[in-house]
Amino acid sequence: MVTGADTVDPAALSAAPAEITIDGRVLALETYLWRDFMPLREPGGRSLIAIARVTAKDRQPFPARVQADRMWIIHDKDIWETEFSNEPRPQDVARVHQYERIARGGPKWDPGIRVDVIVRVVAPDGEPYLLQAPKQIIEKTH
Repeated sequence: MVTGADTVDPAALSAAPAEITIDGRVLALETYLWRDFMPLREPGGRSLIAIARVTAKDRQPFPARVQADRMWIIHDKDIWETEFSNEPRPQDVARVHQYERIARGGPKWDPGIRVDVIVRVVAPDGEPYLLQAPKQIIEKTH
């Protein structure tokens, strides 16, 4: 559990668990992080894009009233704190056990590095929790 403040102490972020339990359901975090280096894009590649998927480990449909509202990505002592975009995400019928959000405009950290990703998950009663996926790799598209 974490307090409601948007900015969270870095120690609390580092201590976030890899799994949480809300209403008897165990949730974990999966991510996909990348930088776009496609030709004709901005010089030096585009900023970091991050997809966060909060996953119900029992693979049953994701709890309807559980949401994720904020993300932190940590590389060494640097922290990118962001809200998720409001763009609609297509629901894949094979992923009904996941809640997916995307964030754009992150730092231009080098592809291939490992980062820790932390997401704030909000339970139906409004209680916030931190959930972590450590040592995630930033991919490169070209």
